[in-house]
Formats: sequence, structure tokens, C-alpha cells
Amino acid sequence: MSDSALQAKGNAIYSENATDLSAAIGKLVTFAAGAPSVNTSTTVPATGIVLDARTRTVFNSTRYDNAIGMLGGLPGPVRAVISAASAPLNFGDTLQQAADGTLTKDLGPGNNRVVVGVMTDLNGAQPGDECEVTLFTPQIRN
Repeated sequence: MSDSALQAKGNAIYSENATDLSAAIGKLVTFAAGAPSVNTSTTVPATGIVLDARTRTVFNSTRYDNAIGMLGGLPGPVRAVISAASAPLNFGDTLQQAADGTLTKDLGPGNNRVVVGVMTDLNGAQPGDECEVTLFTPQIRN
């Protein structure tokens, strides 16, 4: 941790409690008016990833406890969901956004896309798997 007075926080993980993201753990999100939703674009950069999401009901009151990591600000690897339409992935493969909040193998040059990370699961991954990835600041490529 830095000793700088300008550092506002030690990590880029934020709590959010107004949205039910329990079905979105490991998926990318974007924000509109401060509210997160699962990313639905392959060409507009996502903002974060759902690291944890819980729904609790106490005395007829439902509460959401979400942890969202901001892309480009996470200190290490996270768990993410691979698209069911992705090709199989190997350690070191580049990852791009899919249109359902998941990640897919980078299609490479000649395709408009947003690249967001690298596969860092030593075992690789198959379509539909949840696996370890290292995310970085989204990069628009074509």
C-alpha cells in the first residue's frame, strides 16, 4: 500500500446493495446511473466483474450484498465464467467480452471486440467453465 495521501482506497473492489446479481457471479457488468447490470455488448467496454453476490431476506426485507471488482484495478486473478460459445482456452490465451457478460477466446485481428484479460488457469478452460483469469483495463481492438 502506498503512503500517498492521494490514494483513496487499497483495492478496486466495491460493495453494491441495490441490485440482485446473484445469477451473475463471474460475469462482466456495466453501470447506468450508478446501477450495475450484466454487460450485453461485445464492442462497448465493460466496467467491472461480479466477484460475489448474495441475497438475504430478513423480516420480509430483501437485501443484496454484491462485491464488484473494477476492471484494470484488481490486484490479482479472479474467477470468471467462460462463454458457452467460446473455443477451448489454454493458459495465456487472450480473452474478449461476449454479449452475455461472459468471456470468450479472443477472435483476433479483423474483428471488432473488447479485450479484457488473459487466461491464467493452469488447466485452461472449456466453454461454460468458471476459471481463473487476470483482467486488465479493457482495450478496444479491431
